[in-house]
Amino acid sequence: MKPSEISLFTAKEQTLLVSTESKRLEELSEDELADLLTRVRRARNKYSDLDRRQSAAAVKASGRRSVSSSSNQRTARKAEVLADAVSRVSRYLSRAARRNADELKRERIDAARRERAKPAPS
Repeated sequence: MKPSEISLFTAKEQTLLVSTESKRLEELSEDELADLLTRVRRARNKYSDLDRRQSAAAVKASGRRSVSSSSNQRTARKAEVLADAVSRVSRYLSRAARRNADELKRERIDAARRERAKPAPS
């Protein structure tokens, strides 16, 4: 992310965005990633909805759709940055879920093999 983009956000939102950096995401568990994804989606939805409302208001005020694209570029950029963050967190969550599923599958298979290898009671 560019330094100019991070300056668009409040301190709390900046903290949220920093927590979506790849290096930090690698350290999180599946549950922590799911919680982070929820928070980032909420922020993205906030700015996406605001962008739509601002665009609609600009169209209504001017009567022209061409005005709406230039009136709220800052809000639209925030929504784009957060959409990228959602994508990144989602990708890491998917990987973590796959790792956990594979680990559980291996454990079940190993347990079944041990059970099958036990001598039958006489």
